[in-house]
Amino acid sequence: MITGAILAGGSGTRLRPILSDRPKVLAPVGGRPFLAYLLDQMVDAGIRKVVLCTGYLAGQVYSAFGDRYRDLRICYSQEDRPLGTAGALAQALPLLDSDPVLVLNGDSHCNLDLPAFQQWHEEKKAVGSIALVHQPDASRFGCVSFDANGWILRFGEKKTAGAGWINAGIYLLSQSLLRSIPQGHAASLEYDIFPNCVGSGLFAFNMGSHFIDIGTPVSYAEAESVLMGRKQYPPVGHANSKHRRYVLLDRDGTINVERNYLSDPEQFELLPGAAEGLLRLSSLGLGLVVVSNQSALGRGYFDIERLEAIHQRMRNLLQQHGVRLSGIYFCPHSPADVCGCRKPEVGLAHRAAADLGFDLTESFVIGDKESDISFGKRLGATTLLVRTGYGREVELRSQHGADYIIDDLQEATSVIARHLGVGNEQIVTAEERVHG
Repeated sequence: MITGAILAGGSGTRLRPILSDRPKVLAPVGGRPFLAYLLDQMVDAGIRKVVLCTGYLAGQVYSAFGDRYRDLRICYSQEDRPLGTAGALAQALPLLDSDPVLVLNGDSHCNLDLPAFQQWHEEKKAVGSIALVHQPDASRFGCVSFDANGWILRFGEKKTAGAGWINAGIYLLSQSLLRSIPQGHAASLEYDIFPNCVGSGLFAFNMGSHFIDIGTPVSYAEAESVLMGRKQYPPVGHANSKHRRYVLLDRDGTINVERNYLSDPEQFELLPGAAEGLLRLSSLGLGLVVVSNQSALGRGYFDIERLEAIHQRMRNLLQQHGVRLSGIYFCPHSPADVCGCRKPEVGLAHRAAADLGFDLTESFVIGDKESDISFGKRLGATTLLVRTGYGREVELRSQHGADYIIDDLQEATSVIARHLGVGNEQIVTAEERVHG
């Protein structure tokens, strides 16, 4: 049984103007201390023992939670002086009696399948694993770079503009890593320990979603509305999607011209009419999500930075036509890898649904391969086989089972509109949307 640890010693300096009488983990969110949401996450994952690494106003934490919370036995490791995130764990080491130990930052929350995280950590034989989440603006956090196998390559500095993968504040740390932290000294996991572990068994698990933190007054105010369900989180800039239906689109051969293991952003070319078709789908009120197998990463043909550049070109080309994607989700594994995200497996779809808050059974799946149609069928979605890319071959050689066969994404609009009972007069053309 894994032991959990929560880094609960922060004083919340930036929150002092609005929260001066308690430690940060007791900040009220929806009438409950923020720490309660993290403890709930531990309980739901089957954890039965947690160590709270406390510091500032530690007595208040004990008074609020005592020795039990639901099915959790709570132990305390109190700092007499600030030791930082790493120093706090080093002090608590006698109480951390499992290998690995599940560690949560006390000032952030991220939806994560913790049992899947543990299984992945064990399969990798990792010294340490860090859960990551993709943020449209990573400038406040700094980015983490990793390769197709999950090996962490480097940690970026804060204030680097743009989207990226950030540390979600959830870790699985081996006893060997914990024992390597100097005792009695202030040290940071993020700045002192993890960078020194690069190349020595430190892995990234990029399946986190719904990331929030309470480090600043602005993010704290947002946490209230997120955890209480008053808005969807986290895709910044997206409309509330609670009642919105979505189209899950394959990338290569569906949106862009099929090129075997496309690796050069300059070779990314939209299929004729693809942008117009996507824009018209948007005009039906549908969200657009790209779900793509990218085994070239797992095969080592190019790295994740190159893939991000390709995706940025795709976004730029589509935005020139007024098209905005709600998300891009990709599987970086090769067919030989054991994963739950390579289509026709459904892991990426469930992650998108968790991020955007929609019902997968009410979604539409469009692709040019058998795996796309099988993927959609497993979700209970409406499936459309497009004749671009490999679609014509699939249509001729297999019993694909697609609900509809279409020539291109422009025809997809007409088919889906009929499916939804929408008249042609409600479909906005690309020219109308762009030029008003």
